[in-house]
Amino acid sequence: MEILPTKILLVEDDEEDYILLKKVLAKIPNARYELLWETSYRSGLACMLKGQHDLCLLDYWLGVQNGIDLIKAARRRGYRLPIVLLTGASTGEIDIQALQAGADDYIAKEELQGVLLHRVIRYAIERKKAEHEQEKLLSERIASKELEKRRSEFISMVVHELKTPLTSLKGYAQLMHKRFALAGDEQLARLAERMDMQVNKLNELISDFQDMTRIEAGRLQFRESYFSFDELVEEIVEDLQLTSQQQQLVREGKAEKMIWGDRMRLGQVITNLLTNAMKYAPASNRIVVRTRADADTITLHVQDFGPGIPAELRTKIFDPFYRIEGTEMRAVPGLGLGLYIAAEIVKRHQGSIWVESEDGQGATFSFTLPLNRKQTMVSQEQVVEQQAR
Repeated sequence: MEILPTKILLVEDDEEDYILLKKVLAKIPNARYELLWETSYRSGLACMLKGQHDLCLLDYWLGVQNGIDLIKAARRRGYRLPIVLLTGASTGEIDIQALQAGADDYIAKEELQGVLLHRVIRYAIERKKAEHEQEKLLSERIASKELEKRRSEFISMVVHELKTPLTSLKGYAQLMHKRFALAGDEQLARLAERMDMQVNKLNELISDFQDMTRIEAGRLQFRESYFSFDELVEEIVEDLQLTSQQQQLVREGKAEKMIWGDRMRLGQVITNLLTNAMKYAPASNRIVVRTRADADTITLHVQDFGPGIPAELRTKIFDPFYRIEGTEMRAVPGLGLGLYIAAEIVKRHQGSIWVESEDGQGATFSFTLPLNRKQTMVSQEQVVEQQAR
């Protein structure tokens, strides 16, 4: 396989040094170098800015001006290729000045022998490539963050613009229902009630979408305090039972524990698991809500007796926008965000969430939460404070 030549631009006003360098490069084994030569500061800078080479070698002494000035001028004009400075025997701190000006390396003329020069050239080129790659990755990351920021801002604006008319629609629907009911027009009252229910569903979809964008941006807020886990479960079960006449929500077990967390957000998790069980197992006449606790954790299980979840899909159902495809499933409205949001809320509480199921035999969704999370967090903060002292 033919080795492509490495193009070296030499900026050197001494022809003898040019001839010497050409001979040294020609003797390096397993390498091909093509040497371009410029003799002055001005012509050297012009050639550098054309960029038709792989590396620039330049001498410190260039008549009235010197190599340090040339390095600075080239870097100011956007020159991004590697630079190696050729220094003399009595140049003092010139090598350090060269690195500070933007050189990638330096080599003394009395050390100008093949193996060392080859290594300096190769390392300078590879280091510069690595720098450019890091700069590219950083630039892409910054651009991605800026795009994500604009996306979040756009979604927040859209959500706000959607919620404003929906609030008005909900008010009108409730007012119409009240007036039709008072007038004794039951048919129109039912239609107004259904309108209100559809507005509620749309509001829930928008809220889920908003929560997802907040999670992705790390801006999902939590307001934590101690509360009774059993009271929260009981409250949600009673509220949801009123919405269903066919399915009985059966409670089994109690935690009898106070827990530290965001009551509203954890209520959102429980509500999601229960409403999913009710929607995806409509033919089931009961849904079991089982709670248990030990010295360290509280665990809640929601068991339905519906079609179940195939094994190959159980790891995907907590992904955003993922919905199980099937004749029965397609009739269920939603964006496929509920379980994703629930999982993120549980993770933020340092808990875990999972599903157990057999195809055709129902599914059990469960999550567990630590009881001593606040004490653990406080102790970690104390350790950090002690280390800071």
